[in-house]
Amino acid sequence: MRRVQILGAGECGLPLAHQLGQSDTSVTLVTDRSAEAVLSGSVTSTQVKFPATLDLESQAGLGFWDATAPQIQGIRFTMAIDCNPVAGWAGRFSRPARSVDQRTVFARLLTDYVAAGGDLEITDLSLPEIDRRAGDFDLTVVTRASRELADCFPADPTWPPTPGPLRSLAVLYLDGVSTDPDGLGTYVSLPGYGEVISYPGLTGPPGQERPCEILLFEALPQGGLDMFGPLDSAGERLRQAELLLNRYLPPALADRYRYAELTDGGATLVGAVTPTMRQPVGTLPSGAPVLGGGDVVCRMDPGGAQGANNAVHCAFRYSAAILGNPDGPYDRAWMNATAQPWLTDIAHPAARWTMAMLAPPPEMQALIQAAQQDPALADALADTFARPANMSRFAAATH
Repeated sequence: MRRVQILGAGECGLPLAHQLGQSDTSVTLVTDRSAEAVLSGSVTSTQVKFPATLDLESQAGLGFWDATAPQIQGIRFTMAIDCNPVAGWAGRFSRPARSVDQRTVFARLLTDYVAAGGDLEITDLSLPEIDRRAGDFDLTVVTRASRELADCFPADPTWPPTPGPLRSLAVLYLDGVSTDPDGLGTYVSLPGYGEVISYPGLTGPPGQERPCEILLFEALPQGGLDMFGPLDSAGERLRQAELLLNRYLPPALADRYRYAELTDGGATLVGAVTPTMRQPVGTLPSGAPVLGGGDVVCRMDPGGAQGANNAVHCAFRYSAAILGNPDGPYDRAWMNATAQPWLTDIAHPAARWTMAMLAPPPEMQALIQAAQQDPALADALADTFARPANMSRFAAATH
């Protein structure tokens, strides 16, 4: 029986453990937090899952919220200057997207994994400990990594390095927000300041979920939107959000949040992400190779709504490759061959799309302008969030 160790219990590690656990595989899942700790902690990120991702989860028996999570029907794009909308369009997805609080998702999947007899270790392993343990397994997959462990994965030389975060981030999960009349998510571009993104979601402990609104500030560092401090209380972050919404958004949009309240005491998170592309095979101090997945290999700013989808697709690609190679070996060559289709088909297009949304090139700007007069183009542009590889086709159409 093959032995697989998975480091990290998130959007990549949990479905990977679930898939392998259904087979003749001995799986050890290692994470630093229990299901109870996840639920009682702060929100971990934002997340929107598009149809291809939802289909994978449903087919694997993980579509627990298919019938209860609010449907996100598309995107309402607005460019605003001095609180005035200067450009805008509404585009519909070909099929709805959904968002479920990762605390809810991770707690449910962790609980189910243990209930099914899965081997779960709740510990924070040091790099030397990981190195010592690697020899006990046929394969180690790293889906979450400390800085020290992440440094075992070389930078991908084919991608230009990003010197620092492109945006300062603040997310709030809210009750009391007026829903968009067409069930669309909202994407507000504020030239010179950043973006404000909002969409309906689901939050709460498994079995007690309820709808909410997820609000994300993507602030250009040290600009007018960059006003959230890491030491601010949750209430202070809510008050700051209200001030910024009224200061920068068109009144009709800002008014949706007039009665907003935080969903719970852990409903806010601030921070920043430096986009990073690493090679998928890392080398531990002993020389042992390990396979990287999800954010460890492809870390993106959340503004493009790609991270959760990227991680889930990685999990299913990797599980299929592991199950398709029952006798091994799971060596460096196999790891590279396993990762490349995911990188080529999913991760790299998602990263390019995200960069294009944060710093639109002329082709993207032309699409945004043209979509105002072309509803079909608006729908196609919105649907590119779900299929980032389509971006090159639309960009070519503008020439």
